[in-house]
Amino acid sequence: MGFLHDRLTEAKDAVAAGQPEQAAETIVHALLEGPGTFDQNLTDIVSENPDK
Repeated sequence: MGFLHDRLTEAKDAVAAGQPEQAAETIVHALLEGPGTFDQNLTDIVSENPDK
């Protein structure tokens, strides 16, 4: 899950840097451009970060 994992890491870094808009943009990009369908990508991102 390299692409999605990398985008999730970028989004977390953006939030930590005080840039929530950039984090949201990164997540939307990952959902739309990731390796699976939008729904599959969303499921994969949520399952990688289940506590949030």
